[in-house]
Amino acid sequence: MEYMPGGNLAQFINNDSMKAFVLGFLRIFYELASGLAFIHNLPSSQKIVHGDLKPENALLTSDLHCKLSDFGSAQMIALTGFSTPQAANQNKLDMTLAYSPPEKLKSLNINPKKEHDIYSFGMILYAILSGSPPYQHPSYESAFRESIIRGERPDEESIDEWRATLTEHQQQILDVLRSMMRRCWAQDPSDRPTMLEVRDELKSLLEQQSKEAIAGEVSEMLEVVQVNIPNKEEHQFQPLHEFSPKTGKFQQGAFSKVL
Repeated sequence: MEYMPGGNLAQFINNDSMKAFVLGFLRIFYELASGLAFIHNLPSSQKIVHGDLKPENALLTSDLHCKLSDFGSAQMIALTGFSTPQAANQNKLDMTLAYSPPEKLKSLNINPKKEHDIYSFGMILYAILSGSPPYQHPSYESAFRESIIRGERPDEESIDEWRATLTEHQQQILDVLRSMMRRCWAQDPSDRPTMLEVRDELKSLLEQQSKEAIAGEVSEMLEVVQVNIPNKEEHQFQPLHEFSPKTGKFQQGAFSKVL
């Protein structure tokens, strides 16, 4: 499989040196949303729900382009919208509590749905924007689960503090991302936007930004991350797929080949 020298999104959590890169994160979020929109909108009999979306599963290339990984919990959705009971049981073991929606925490036997990925995407936004994991788990898992089922969400104080340090333009971008975060983690799954809507909103916002400014931020982020690109002669790898943010498509059908 493809080697990802840029690491994953989890490395940006609890990393204050990344707080200046609003445009860089905007590009990453757009590419992550694009990947999810793609798998959610494959032909009816082939639609996929990721099922275990979290920062560790959003991998980064050597120039910090974002790609989805770890489809071990992914489910194919038939025309009925249901997966097999076996798959649902396996999902009990794979789900990550802090990024799991209330309806999933309420009933672990529920079949994976696109709305679950959308909720998880909202929690990833929170983790990056706040610079901390969505929740500090209490001593008892049952108490944590019940608080989410009741509709509690992570504290946003750290986002407010970050916002106060930004320029007016950066604040406008942050406000859009924050609004999207809240809509994605809505208690009622029917109130959450689709990933196509999320992707298109992020694309529109991204297109309004200076390409030079985005490239500059990504370059600075790379210095912080300190990406080490392996010698290809020593580390042979085969790309899983190539996603083009410009066209919004996976190129050469490589994605379907790995599935």
